[in-house]
Amino acid sequence: MDMEKILIVGGSSGMGLALARRCLEEGAHVIIAGRSEAKLCAARDGLGRPGTLETAVVDISREDEVAALFTRIGRLDHIVSTAAAIEGAYRLLPEVELKAAQRVVESKFYGPLLLAKHGAPKLPPTGSLTFVSGIAAYRPAARGSVVAAVNAALEGLVRALAVELAPIRVNAVSPGWVDTPIWELVAGDAKNETLAAMARRLPAGRVGRPEDIADAIRFCPADRWVTL
Repeated sequence: MDMEKILIVGGSSGMGLALARRCLEEGAHVIIAGRSEAKLCAARDGLGRPGTLETAVVDISREDEVAALFTRIGRLDHIVSTAAAIEGAYRLLPEVELKAAQRVVESKFYGPLLLAKHGAPKLPPTGSLTFVSGIAAYRPAARGSVVAAVNAALEGLVRALAVELAPIRVNAVSPGWVDTPIWELVAGDAKNETLAAMARRLPAGRVGRPEDIADAIRFCPADRWVTL
């Protein structure tokens, strides 16, 4: 049997990095992709396994770069994207800057759309695409209107793609409160205090870890029946 080959966009940090580690441990060939070559190199050094790990610099909001990526990669079994460019997105409405909002749309909507457009032809009928949305789609908060809207749009896209691309499976994983580097952008110095306060409200008594969500994401490619 051929080694399973998985592309993880956003695989240099947070949930994507935890997923890359899990897939490598299970014997898969993994390509981690992202915009920052420095972050990808650091992730590669931390993950080890040079024989089954590749890196690829790509901006998934640019169709020419996405098309070129899949031309280089060739055959794939699964595609996952945890990418999200949310810098400057969490603002009250009067403070929202259009460019920041556009970056969120590009990374979490246009990016997945382009990954599906150019990546689906590289997948076998048993292949899958998995994207990460977020709890903001259902429980939006002040300062989160842009992120809430984009997460909801992504889930609508995934439902449509699951029908159009069948039997290729398409899913969205919606994490709750998870301790990832994104929170440093959202809450700044108040990150630990903010997450601790939320942990006290949650039934589990803690916020999620990247490894927790990696388990949920990994389930989607592994189970050949589940599709949104």
